[in-house]
Amino acid sequence: MTGKPPNSMTTFRNFFAHCARWRVLAGIGLACAAGCASASPVDLPGTIPNMVGLGIGSTTQYAGANERIIGALPGLRYTTEGGKLLEWYGPYAQFNFGSLTGFQYGPAASLRLGRKNVDDPVVARVHEIDTTAEAGGFVGYEYIHAGGIPYRLRGSINVMTNAGIVYGGPRVSMNGSFWMPVHPQVLVGVGLGLTWVSRSFNQTYFGVTPDDSVASGLPVYSPGGGLQQGTGWLAAIYQIDKHWFAGAMVYAQRITGSAADSPIVSQRGTRNQITYGAGLAYSWR
Repeated sequence: MTGKPPNSMTTFRNFFAHCARWRVLAGIGLACAAGCASASPVDLPGTIPNMVGLGIGSTTQYAGANERIIGALPGLRYTTEGGKLLEWYGPYAQFNFGSLTGFQYGPAASLRLGRKNVDDPVVARVHEIDTTAEAGGFVGYEYIHAGGIPYRLRGSINVMTNAGIVYGGPRVSMNGSFWMPVHPQVLVGVGLGLTWVSRSFNQTYFGVTPDDSVASGLPVYSPGGGLQQGTGWLAAIYQIDKHWFAGAMVYAQRITGSAADSPIVSQRGTRNQITYGAGLAYSWR
């Protein structure tokens, strides 16, 4: 790239043809990952090999809450000399052993925030949940169309678990995204996702034990596993100059299944969770 912002769609074709996905604004453009129920990756397009940034945003205090928090999170994207890609945004990180385009796979890790010192006086009497680490992996495939109007499609499956430290069983997320330029300096994207969880996961984050019921007044509730949420997001990225980018995103979650029937959600909160934020990133080669 030159020192000037790109001045034609040809630049974006070159971006898509020669670089991999750019996810860092999931952590940079949003503080969404700090408190979202899924802690799943939000796919963004690849344009620049290396990038570091910071985002600020607003999300709910815990899955199903009405009360909100504001937070800031860092993000990093780094391509090794061997052509492998490390991505870290907010509480989620992964390392791609596959191709920068085409088939992709590798290990993943995330930090799942707990539920403590919440503002809701009733939920505050329900069992507290410790912040914990998750580990697992992902597989995905990315298609980049460089001819005509360039666009990018990507689908992935993430399988994570806490191995019984706070919850047991797997948490499986399917995610898809689409990105394309609408202006020589602007990219827009949209994404959809679904998450399945174990019974143990829902018991931990949405269950109400007999002791919880006595303390809080909520009815006893023992949820099963299954489809736990659907997600969708809209985002935009603006190239300011050769090194600086800005981004913004709105991320929506719809809690479903037995998780949505929990009194923590149905009586004290809402199944519709909205996160939004913006950020700034610096890129280098």
